[in-house]
Amino acid sequence: MPQDGASLRDTLRPRCEEALLRCSAQSAGISIFDNDDLDELTWAATVGVLGPFEGRRFPCSNSPCGLCFSYRKTQLLLQPHRYFAWMAQTGVSINEALVAPLIGQFGAFYGTIWVMTHDDLDIHFNLDDADTLADLSRGLASTIRLNDIGRDPAGSRA
Repeated sequence: MPQDGASLRDTLRPRCEEALLRCSAQSAGISIFDNDDLDELTWAATVGVLGPFEGRRFPCSNSPCGLCFSYRKTQLLLQPHRYFAWMAQTGVSINEALVAPLIGQFGAFYGTIWVMTHDDLDIHFNLDDADTLADLSRGLASTIRLNDIGRDPAGSRA
């Protein structure tokens, strides 16, 4: 839960840093639904190689996060920048992406937590990494939901 005065990014960033470390990844982040357009996700917190892209918005329907949303299960993608044009436009090669859903109460989908590798072809994600993301995802949907309530007096998601 965000502490008084802490931004959502400041609250989420430690989970990204832990995912980066525990999964031996080169980038990690948390993507959440944009309240104004539910087909868009925002990289709310991002660390590592893709850190400079924090705050970027992208289409849920055309992304690894969208696949994760569709299947409601962790997804492993090899070289996803080959399949999603906006990822290729970042100019960053992505060898592997492991994406886990952030599912809240009553099955509500709030976004994803993810890790990626770039230029180190010796790093490969496995079931332990998927378990790590599942562990780190616990409570994140509630944190995001509470942040939304704090911004929206009605407490509703668009």
